[in-house]
Amino acid sequence: MALERREHRIALEILYAAVIGKAPLEEALEQARSGVGVFGRGDEAAREDPYEPVYPAVDQRVDAPKPTDWDLVESLVRGTLEHRSELEARIEPLLKRWTLERVSGVDKLIMLLAAYELCYRADMQTTAIINHAVELAHRLSTERSGEFVNGVLDALAKTPKS
Repeated sequence: MALERREHRIALEILYAAVIGKAPLEEALEQARSGVGVFGRGDEAAREDPYEPVYPAVDQRVDAPKPTDWDLVESLVRGTLEHRSELEARIEPLLKRWTLERVSGVDKLIMLLAAYELCYRADMQTTAIINHAVELAHRLSTERSGEFVNGVLDALAKTPKS
């Protein structure tokens, strides 16, 4: 899972552009691949990203960052969108005194992305999926979002698949 963190962040950004920003999906995917528009990460953003360390002489280092797995990014985005209604129906009953409409857009997308992985990527470890979703929530949402996302995804992981 740790090796896929960049892919999850990018998938979340594409989902945000497509769902919240109403950008056409193909356009959002292409802009992400090209690093343009909202996906253009300047030098400052790259320095701040703990998932994308910059190493000198990258090609010569064993610990150099791997290239982005765009097939995984696209699979995560398309899978989440394809199963969105079903995933929302599975998440909504787990929200204590909340509705999906009240959940922030970022938190909802983080939960949908993780729910897609929990339900459709059986090769992934549940703990790793949830931990990474919590990391994204801490990093990209509010102070308490990680706790909220953790509670909902933990309950989803313990819910029998129907």
